Amino acid sequence: MEIFKLLRKDRKMLFLMFIGTVSFLFIFIPFLKFQMIGSSHKINAYPSLSAVCGLLLGPIYGFFAVMLVTLIYFFLNPKAFYFGIYSLIPPTLAVISAGALSEGKWKYSAIILIVGLLLFYLTDVGRVAFYYPYLSTLALLLILIFREKISKLLFSKDWKKMIVGATILSFSSVMTDHLYGSILGIVYLHLPAEDYISVIPLFIKERLIMTVIGAFFVIFAIEISKCFLKNATKLKEKLLKSYIDKEIKINCKNMLNVDEELLKKYNVKIPSEEEQKEILKTLVEVVVFNNDKDENR
Repeated sequence: MEIFKLLRKDRKMLFLMFIGTVSFLFIFIPFLKFQMIGSSHKINAYPSLSAVCGLLLGPIYGFFAVMLVTLIYFFLNPKAFYFGIYSLIPPTLAVISAGALSEGKWKYSAIILIVGLLLFYLTDVGRVAFYYPYLSTLALLLILIFREKISKLLFSKDWKKMIVGATILSFSSVMTDHLYGSILGIVYLHLPAEDYISVIPLFIKERLIMTVIGAFFVIFAIEISKCFLKNATKLKEKLLKSYIDKEIKINCKNMLNVDEELLKKYNVKIPSEEEQKEILKTLVEVVVFNNDKDENR
């Protein structure tokens, strides 16, 4: 179950999550910086936060959160943004990619990376340092291989599967940010191919560190949400109702293709929407009860 997608349906929870994420971004962004290639500027590790931001808020609200924080920092200290206003592009695309991927909409994440790779190879630097974005290519391959399974891995009970899902989510968002940042370095700062080639060992280390940090935040957010939901009875009931309503709507659409004459012939009755809701509610409650029972053993 996509916990955060359901949580966002509650306006109060959405507001709290949005404010909490924005505050978290403000606190974390000034720390953990890396030297930028071909420049005296330093890169801070905000790409580590793209995955958890996209996970918590989704692609749309995550986009607005990152945009808000980045714009405020831009107006406070524009010199720190070495690509000018275009510095907004990498983090926003990274959080959109992470948000889409966490909801099982892997095609959007794949498209963002494919477009970035095409843009990179259209440049002179891309044709010379053609092997430079191989980690971004690896991220794309992971998305194409795992697809919607990434979302399922994230919310798996098996902690090993959760780590795999969190790592893929973090790695793909970090490499999306890196790819578009590299393109801006070519277009905006006119960095030569030699700079990109010479820095390959350094950026591998940087991005892997960011991936690990990002995966940690993702796992932490999921575990905290599970503990919270376990003890929030009213919210759990509201989310359960929302989930059931969604499932019933899908089932009702599928039932439009049922042959009514065939049902009458064999005296088969399809339960009403309310009856289906009660049945599904009972089943979900039994499953939740058994899960809680197993965890307490």
